[in-house]
Amino acid sequence: MKKILITVMALYIAVIFSGCSAETSVKNEATVSFSTDQINELMAEGDKNFDAGKFDEAIKNYTAAIEMDNEFADAYNSRGVAYISKGNLNEAIKDFSQAIKLAPEVAMPYSNRGQVYSELGEFDKALADLNKAIELDPNYADAYNNLGVLSFKTGDNDKAVAYFKKALEIDPKHENATNNLKKISQ
Repeated sequence: MKKILITVMALYIAVIFSGCSAETSVKNEATVSFSTDQINELMAEGDKNFDAGKFDEAIKNYTAAIEMDNEFADAYNSRGVAYISKGNLNEAIKDFSQAIKLAPEVAMPYSNRGQVYSELGEFDKALADLNKAIELDPNYADAYNNLGVLSFKTGDNDKAVAYFKKALEIDPKHENATNNLKKISQ
């Protein structure tokens, strides 16, 4: 009799707790949905400000998105790009590194960080990041363009031309690769 009573009480408690969990789950879903909408609005506003050359405003937008969800890799990546545009390369590296930590399977932050390392003259780090970007996405034209820039900076014009051409093979309208290829061919 005692075992039956304990079993019934355990079932009762389980039902009570599962009911609470379901209610909590619904509330969390609604909160997450609302936050996701706000984050998407902040990201869109940041992109709009970035495109208008308002880099400080874009950084504020991306930072607000990060404050709402500090595990949103895209916000770190976007803020890193805005930092590059302002010439704040160390902050850009920090943001790209955080984006990589949060989403190690995404090629873009590796390519972006590689670009910054190249600008800083840290060619070995740049090469490692750019190769990782291509390993993750063999059709990522920006990574090939960035490898072309790196090759040019290290004096290997033949490799640079090959990388720019590869970027254009993937994306025939890649403006940076087109311009870089024209510059190196002159």
